[in-house]
Amino acid sequence: MMKTTKKCVALLLALLLVFSCTALLSSAVGEGLHYVVLGDSIAAGSGLRNPGEANYGRIVANTNGYSYQNFGHDGDRTSTLLSKLDSGDVANAVRRADIISISIGGNDFFTNNSPGLFFEVMFGYHGRINSIASDMRRNFAGIIEKIKRYNPNAVILMQTLYNPTIYPFRFGVEEAVKRVNSMIYDYLNDHPGAYHIVDINSAFGADPTYICIDTIHPNAKGNEKIAKVILQKLYDLGLGSRTDPVIRVKGVSTGEIDFAAVASWFARLGSFFSR
Repeated sequence: MMKTTKKCVALLLALLLVFSCTALLSSAVGEGLHYVVLGDSIAAGSGLRNPGEANYGRIVANTNGYSYQNFGHDGDRTSTLLSKLDSGDVANAVRRADIISISIGGNDFFTNNSPGLFFEVMFGYHGRINSIASDMRRNFAGIIEKIKRYNPNAVILMQTLYNPTIYPFRFGVEEAVKRVNSMIYDYLNDHPGAYHIVDINSAFGADPTYICIDTIHPNAKGNEKIAKVILQKLYDLGLGSRTDPVIRVKGVSTGEIDFAAVASWFARLGSFFSR
């Protein structure tokens, strides 16, 4: 009886040790990895009043315990990012990175191209959009090749582009969105394993609640949604320990009233008058 009891205790201790080690390893997944975000205003978190604290890159980094750098910038096109990869800070960050998220391509059509471009498409003229798409594809290939040259071991996550536009202009913008996303899929078909696609377009669909008041950028809810899609991909790749995002600082969307800040202001005002 005593021997049986000792064996049971020993078995329970062994199982406890196994579960403890498993939990420890699970919590350590992602720790020490360096995460770099590159690209346009979506990458920069331009739909938020507090992008540094609450954009999707920060959420992903906080959730998985990554160190983190973000080089997203409003208005950046494929040509801009290609040039930026030659700068010291960006090049060094890419060389150091374990994981790189990229959002790029939309501004090739949306920046420095008149709204007339989309009316042209609506009326069946594709001359200009074809020319822009050709330049974009060439720049995009250069971006991926340069990153691979700097850091062949980095895991690259390439985000698809969503369509934030409401009707009746959605059709014209959709053509540009299709050009960006077909470029992303076509390059991967020609270069298997070059990167992993994070399909933000499918995740957003036509849901306007992910878009901020400027009708372009992801709002706080949209940034959380992007973070969830990226976290799921990283979990599937064995580079993350969880898929539910850790929100340390709640995002405040552009145009949204920051009620916490207003309450704090009134509290300070009340304190002043109560002296």
